Amino acid sequence: MEYLLETEDLVQEYPGVKALKGVSLAIRPGEIRALVGENGAGKSTLIRIIAGIERPVSGRVRIRGVEKRFRNSLESQNAGVAVVSQEFRLVPELTVADNILLGHELSRCGFVSKTRTKAVVERVLAELGVDISPYASVSSLTMADRQLVEIARALSMDFDVLIMDEPTAALHDAEVERLHAMVRKLRDSGKAIVYVSHRLDEIFSLCDNVTVLRDGRHIVTQEIAQITEEKLVEHMLGKKPMHYVRSTDKTGDDPVLLQLDQVKVPGLYEALNMQVRRGEVLGIAGLVGSGRGELVRALFGERPILSGKLSIDGQTQNISSNYDALASGIFMLPEERKTQGIITHLDVRENMMLSRKRRNLPRGSRILPSKTEENTRFNELRERMNIRVSSGKQLIGQLSGGNQQKVLLGRAMLSGCQILILNEPTRGVDVGAKAEIYELIWALARSGVCVLISSSDASELAAVAQRCLVFFAGRCVAELSGTSVNEEAIIAACVGQSLESSTDDE
Repeated sequence: MEYLLETEDLVQEYPGVKALKGVSLAIRPGEIRALVGENGAGKSTLIRIIAGIERPVSGRVRIRGVEKRFRNSLESQNAGVAVVSQEFRLVPELTVADNILLGHELSRCGFVSKTRTKAVVERVLAELGVDISPYASVSSLTMADRQLVEIARALSMDFDVLIMDEPTAALHDAEVERLHAMVRKLRDSGKAIVYVSHRLDEIFSLCDNVTVLRDGRHIVTQEIAQITEEKLVEHMLGKKPMHYVRSTDKTGDDPVLLQLDQVKVPGLYEALNMQVRRGEVLGIAGLVGSGRGELVRALFGERPILSGKLSIDGQTQNISSNYDALASGIFMLPEERKTQGIITHLDVRENMMLSRKRRNLPRGSRILPSKTEENTRFNELRERMNIRVSSGKQLIGQLSGGNQQKVLLGRAMLSGCQILILNEPTRGVDVGAKAEIYELIWALARSGVCVLISSSDASELAAVAQRCLVFFAGRCVAELSGTSVNEEAIIAACVGQSLESSTDDE
């Protein structure tokens, strides 16, 4: 049978890193092939080569049996390859319609045809079940809507091979179901789909076959029906998976560190009272628009606190900017790691040291720690956090998503914060790195740091949080604790279903 997409012995190298070590795979028409592996396994490198973004050191790519040597992404696209990228390639200043057809505009007599553009964009959005105006600016969209526009952009192309890199990372369950239905429809029409995801549940429910990469090598390709989830994870990690268990450390007797009294912020329709104790891991759940995001941004000075009182360690604080929050001991890791977290032109060590607390120095001091001191601290955290990097001088943009996230956590640890706010801390992170990040969160909590985790992933909150506040339609509708912090209860509250009991001590 003719293969739509083949790679043969692909090798790719970066300074100090061999990212691909002879990777071969072959995908037939009408197949959904899962591509899985830890962060740093080589998945993104393989995708970039197929998409024409990079050229391999050696090896071949064939489309319908014809060898291709792509010099750029346009040549890959013209050969019938469409890519939904994990990192958005949208232009915020342009409209949704302009972004969807960017690079393959519909023209007539040298001018963009507004009529044809409108028809194509509305059709693609309708097929995805997306209620977004084609004329809205992308800069005004939520992260989830931007993800859907990125998907619509790929679907608007004429393709034989569709590569989807973490397409559901920012989507909610209903959106995921619609996307999966679309992917199955494409498979049934004879397209070949390469589907990359760290969410193993959707791999098993959607895909026909799975290919595992580890350390730049092809490990196994197998039918989904012939492999278990535990065995798949073992192939990914090269060892038996580590099972994480939510911390059961009691915080009830610890002093209150963060307290909100009748606090009102834009996007929340009721004043909020909240207490968080030292060493507590508090989950904050809710769908987009629930008020969850507005609350955490207000705590970090990115939204105004309209009224009420915010206290830290018993002292009233006036937080109206990021600087006020940092000075008060609050540190936040943003949801959009690539655009708001890492500094791509700096190396890994520089990124980690950006927020290092300068102890016993007057405000505005230009005295900086020595390079030797910084290197020592970086190497300590690199080993402790299992950050896979060739050296501290490697550009952070060359790291996998999971390793970038661990660098940002290292930045938070060096800030000396009392309160750490994490937004979607394991989005786009593999199962091995996820367990390591959870362990780091609990280690911070054991050291007395109050950790707030804002997440749309109910299973994540059920795994890591000791208590969970759930927001719906601008209100805090549930407080879950003990055994009530479970996936079913969190999801029910997120969609506005009433719960018989919101607290249940273990």
